[in-house]
Amino acid sequence: MFKSNRRRSVFSNRRRSRRRFSWLGAIASVVLFLLVLELLTRIFVDLSGDRSEFAGTEAGTEIERAYRLNFVSDSSPAIADRNSLIARSSPSVGYELVENQESEYWQINEQGFRDTDPVPLTKPRNEVRIFLLGGSTAFGYGNSSNAATIGEQLEKRLQQRLQQQRTSPQLYKPDVLPFEPEKRKQELAKPSKIKPGNYRVVNAAVPGYASGNELAQMALQILQYKPDLIIVLDGYVDLMLPSEQKVTQAPQEYPEPQPTSFVEYLGQLIEPIENQSYLAKMAQNRWLNSPPAENKADFIFDERTDNLVQHLPENEVELQKRVARYIEHQKQMLDLSAAAQVPLIVAIQPEITGRDPSQLTDEEGQITTELGRTYISWVKNSYPTLIEPTTELAKAFPKNMKALNLYRLTDKYPSPSFVDAIHLNEGANEKVAEQLYYAISGFSKMQLVPKQPPAPKPVAPQQQSQQQ
Repeated sequence: MFKSNRRRSVFSNRRRSRRRFSWLGAIASVVLFLLVLELLTRIFVDLSGDRSEFAGTEAGTEIERAYRLNFVSDSSPAIADRNSLIARSSPSVGYELVENQESEYWQINEQGFRDTDPVPLTKPRNEVRIFLLGGSTAFGYGNSSNAATIGEQLEKRLQQRLQQQRTSPQLYKPDVLPFEPEKRKQELAKPSKIKPGNYRVVNAAVPGYASGNELAQMALQILQYKPDLIIVLDGYVDLMLPSEQKVTQAPQEYPEPQPTSFVEYLGQLIEPIENQSYLAKMAQNRWLNSPPAENKADFIFDERTDNLVQHLPENEVELQKRVARYIEHQKQMLDLSAAAQVPLIVAIQPEITGRDPSQLTDEEGQITTELGRTYISWVKNSYPTLIEPTTELAKAFPKNMKALNLYRLTDKYPSPSFVDAIHLNEGANEKVAEQLYYAISGFSKMQLVPKQPPAPKPVAPQQQSQQQ
């Protein structure tokens, strides 16, 4: 019995001495393994010299988040992401930007305009006030700061022109024309001076706006600021917006998009890690990519590049309805501006299919590939239907309106110019501002008209006899 008991005792001790499985140790081992693998991945990428897949990942994600429209309502103010562009529904203009917000990339003033300073209703003395209306291109989507946008570059260019008029007045028509016919002819051949003053360009554009939003904005908001000139840079959203919709509306509900598959759910979980980790980025790109979206987004500003084709007109009849809506809104804006004696410039915005394919960079070529042949063909055929009637409208009212076709970029634009189908980089913004500057300086209402010379004093008969 003792022998039997001793055997059982020895057996029992051996069982108790066996190590138990530790979840904490297993997790620590996995974490350590992933850290080593991440380190090896970074070393491999650095040695290979190909960091294009990883360069700018974090910055790109940050800037995309900063420009994402985050709609809030009175019933759900807590979901506002202070790192994104906050907007709210508006019964008058469809939706509008919330005032007094800023990020690393933009600043919205107390009037809801993209500006660092407030815009008082009472215009300061000697200020020449220009308003820029439009959608995301005019707003400056993706630009690094307010200073990089079209509006601020235009303001800078106008101030440079005034400085040149002061330092080199001989290049322009004089304030008073000479009396001698030959000299007067020479002076009249020179370009006119623009009106002196403190030029200020106010960026009142809102991402996603169509011409109907801009019309309501002009009538209800902009004209009360007593602008000296209004610029409207648009066209693209009107081609994409269904004809039965007069304006772009805010989404009716603001839920967070829910994952529709395990892969999408897993992708959302690792997104914060992916932004920092080379290993996670590689895994996400190669194994966890979500399938292409099959349904178009309710809000075009949220649409994927390869899905924009679904927003194009279904047929020629629908296209003509969208164009007719756009032209009708332009006519109403012209009526409003003419009644207020404010000159109007309507510029058809750039779009990547208007760029010479030989001047596209590899990155821009990839954008056109994602857009697809159907999209490219439709847009190339649709843009002229906006441009031609807008040009004819300006010709009918040359003293009140100018039309500017920016669809086809000239070879003076940098390569690259586009960051996606319609949004421009800072170098291209500068060129757009330059073309707007020439349109402004050529507008008779913005020019300084030279005064006629005083008539020579008649010579008295007595003086004539003495001279003889």
